Amino acid sequence: MKSTTCGFRSLTLLGAFLLLGAINPAHAVVPTVVVPNSARTVEGGTNNGYPFDLSEVGLTNQRYQQLYAASQFGGGGLITQIIFRPDAFAGHAFTSTLPDIQIDLAYSSAPDDGLSTTYANNITAGDTIVFARGPLTLSSAFTGPAGGPKDFDIIITLTTPFLYNPALGNLLLDVRNFGGGITTFFDAVFTTGDGVSRLYNQNVNGTTGNTDTLGLVTGFNIVPEPGTAMLLAGGGTLLALFGGCRRRRRH
Repeated sequence: MKSTTCGFRSLTLLGAFLLLGAINPAHAVVPTVVVPNSARTVEGGTNNGYPFDLSEVGLTNQRYQQLYAASQFGGGGLITQIIFRPDAFAGHAFTSTLPDIQIDLAYSSAPDDGLSTTYANNITAGDTIVFARGPLTLSSAFTGPAGGPKDFDIIITLTTPFLYNPALGNLLLDVRNFGGGITTFFDAVFTTGDGVSRLYNQNVNGTTGNTDTLGLVTGFNIVPEPGTAMLLAGGGTLLALFGGCRRRRRH
């Protein structure tokens, strides 16, 4: 029997490439989904330097996991980009190449605010290297309202897109920063039950770390399943259409 998986992946990859072609990575984008949903159009309320601004907080390496509750996603599809925004008060414009980064996505059965302090225990299935280990260039123009939220313009385009179905579990971001680096402080939230939480340490090869309910406000660009996408050609262009006070820095 012929497998339908290959055809599905081909169609979704085609949609991903068409979508990416319409996005200029040097400018802000509007993510398909923002987690927490409640922070889509408002400042997150705190800030965070982990896991990309390590040198500024005196660290040289780190392993960082962040959990995203499946309930925050309206539907599944192929995750092609992960996007962050700078904190409106502790952030700034920057361009930086981090020397040695690996990023995985996986499914997790850990509940919101219930990550294990052991990294391996939080990975349930589908662990995929979505950004192959190596240099990662990040930047932000620090545009947007003075009081926030700033634009989503810290863009990570995945070298291997991740097929995510919220019905199968929560989403786990797993970042291994082997070489430190300086970026900016990111917008973050620190509220129980908001759909994000984290596990972090000060040793990229460590097996355990510390947990809390803080999490980076994160955007995802997701290409829906085939059948929900419409491709329209017009004018020689192919378009892909898919269905107040300064706070102290946190780290």
